[in-house]
Parts: sequence; structure tokens; C-alpha cells
Amino acid sequence: MSNPMAVSLDNYNAGRTGFTQHYFLDECNTDFGGQDIQLSWSSFASAVTNFISANDVEADTVALRFVYCYDTTGNALYLRLQICTMMPDPKLPNTYDLVASPCAWYAIENGNITATTDTDLFDQAYLSYFYYCSAVICSEGNLINLASDTAATTYARTVVLPWSAEILQMYLDNSSPDNAILCFAACAFQASSVCTYPHTLVLYLIDGSGNTLMDNSVVSGFEMKGADMGTTCPEICNVYVLPTS
Repeated sequence: MSNPMAVSLDNYNAGRTGFTQHYFLDECNTDFGGQDIQLSWSSFASAVTNFISANDVEADTVALRFVYCYDTTGNALYLRLQICTMMPDPKLPNTYDLVASPCAWYAIENGNITATTDTDLFDQAYLSYFYYCSAVICSEGNLINLASDTAATTYARTVVLPWSAEILQMYLDNSSPDNAILCFAACAFQASSVCTYPHTLVLYLIDGSGNTLMDNSVVSGFEMKGADMGTTCPEICNVYVLPTS
């Protein structure tokens, strides 16, 4: 059985197309950076393993919550990361409640991961500057500003992925490549939700030789595959839901 968390090269390209067709600055502007953020694997993994060691938690309980952010000066998307833990919800199968204490916060931007004191689960600049278009071809008349979603029920602010089951497993399945780069690509896949193309992330690896570790082979794990099965908020907040199919 194929891995429901794995992303093939074709899947990835479709997700990137979905994002570029539906997310814009004003006037249908797509001229902004940060759509594929790259960071050394060692830097990212060190932040997570330091959290695990400092707080004496089990690696398979660690959840990573990414907040979509926008740097108005640099005209680029970036991410804030909350490292926290999760525990099974006794009432809902395959559902894990996020536990925000202890936690650690970082910003991922310009190839670096640095500690941050900004702990908001949204970024006002991202919401204020970005627009969603449901049509395949953008026009100013059908742009909807993300900040208009004042009840936070439609447009994604965050996405949660599990550390061990997905991100670390992707690295291990690709033979723990030396000098690897971890990439965070802005994507949007069609979904049966209040937002037809919710903003999500595909994570993938580039090895030390510059090879992108994604193809279209059929595998059971993450070998030559990316990872994208995160839980976006909204519609589902403060939990991680494990995909089963």
C-alpha cells in the first residue's frame, strides 16, 4: 500500500501550480519570494532534537506547527515554527491533541532558523497582504483578501506535521543524505473544505549533490518522495489528524 503521507514529483508540481493559481498579492501579483524556503537539514533537526533533549520528551510525540508569515520589507513568505508535543485524543481515532507546554518558537527565513519571541498563531502581514482567487485565471474582481476572514474559519493560518512519523521518516527513508537541504514549498491542493485550495506545505529534500529527492515511483515509504499530509487550521485547529488513506 502506498504511503498516504508521501508526495510524488507530479503531486508536488500540481500543488505548486495550485498555489500560484490561487494566492496573490494585490492586482493578481505573483512577484514575491519565499515560495520554496530552503534550510539545511542539520540546522532544522538540531532545533527539534534540542527541544526533545531539553524537555525530556519522546521523539514520536513531537508535533511541528508552522505559521504562514510574510516579510513586507523583503517581499517574501517565511515561516514561524512552534515545536510542541501531541497526545492521542481518547474520543477521536487518529487524532492527537496539541500540547503547547513546553514549546519552542523559531522563525525560518533566508536559509536560517532562529529563535523568536513572536508566538502568535497567525501573521497579520500575511493575512493583510495576500489574496485568494477561486478562479483558475486571476482577475482583480474575484480576489478575496485573507484578512477579510475575521472569524478565522476559511483561510489557513497554520499547518501541523508530526516530526517522527513524517519529516524525520522522510529523511531516514532517503538514507539520511549528507549535507541535505530541507525545503518548504508553498502548495495548494483541491480539498473538500470551505476553501477549495487551502494553503499548505510540501516538505522535500535536496541531497548534498543538489539532487531533488522526488520522483513518481510507487513506494511504501518516503524514498524519493516529499511529505505534505499536514493538518491545516482552519478547518481543524489545535490537533494533528493522522491520514489513513
